[in-house]
Amino acid sequence: MNKNPYASEQSKRQIHWLATSETLPFEARAGGTYTDRAGKEHGPLPLFLPLDLVAHNLLPDVRHGALALFAELGIPWHDGVDGGPSNHLRDSQVQCANALFRMVDEPHRIKRAFGHALDIAKVLPIEGERFLTFEYIGPIDYFDEGKGAPRVRGARCTSVDAAFRYRTSRGDVEVALVEWKYTESYLDGHPRTGSDETRRQRYEADFLHAEGPVRSDVVAFTAMLHEPFYQLMRQQMLAHRLEQEGVEGATAVRVLHVLSPANVGYEASLPLPEHRSVGSSVSEVWHTLLRRPDRFVTVDPAVFLHGEITSPEYVERYGHTDTA
Repeated sequence: MNKNPYASEQSKRQIHWLATSETLPFEARAGGTYTDRAGKEHGPLPLFLPLDLVAHNLLPDVRHGALALFAELGIPWHDGVDGGPSNHLRDSQVQCANALFRMVDEPHRIKRAFGHALDIAKVLPIEGERFLTFEYIGPIDYFDEGKGAPRVRGARCTSVDAAFRYRTSRGDVEVALVEWKYTESYLDGHPRTGSDETRRQRYEADFLHAEGPVRSDVVAFTAMLHEPFYQLMRQQMLAHRLEQEGVEGATAVRVLHVLSPANVGYEASLPLPEHRSVGSSVSEVWHTLLRRPDRFVTVDPAVFLHGEITSPEYVERYGHTDTA
């Protein structure tokens, strides 16, 4: 039984793109290798780029700029190769960069993409002159994740894939924290590393706070230490702390969760009986746990399959349906 048919469908789509795209060097069609967690090398396989061509996982119109910005901000690429992105064609961070990077200095794309979900009258700069930034962690280490040392964006601390700031039609300033999901699911559980006692010290007080963003009367804190709820909880608590502090002048901070409704594997990722007793999907459980559901907005990534929001190359890669 295929536990996540959406992932299988997207694998076929990416393999088709690899075999047919004119944006890739011909040599890329040979596929690439990958090394598993045990250190064993597999391949070459058609779902991976050759290791010397990993930069081509980023589409031509974003490649140079995204590599430069990630290097400037010290952002590590997930499963990156030699300072570049992953060679996995289904990599979520790569898809996020391919979809959003042009918004860094083209704010009209933000309004077109997210204006249906948010009251965006005007997009405002965030972090200098950029209109969108990546792997946002906020200016303050609220949960002592860095243990007194500087945090690394996107690694071993609570972060979101992207963030932007905007003014509403009422004149209020708000911040949107964007978390991007492609084919992720946690159907077989997600092995935890590190200490649950450390997690308790960092996050339990915020979870139990009477005015915190997550209700603590529905499931126990220990149930929140399992993915995907562990990430959902931490990101919502980050948004809540940023809003309390008025960071970036914001009166509200909302998490935008980019997730395809076709990704049934993600929605079925309910690892514990405690979760399944609350609802039949991750979204149903999470909305029950939220104290203020308006601070969490789900966005269908189909909105990005328009060239005026992303690019024709993005639409060809992620929206092309002919996989014959």
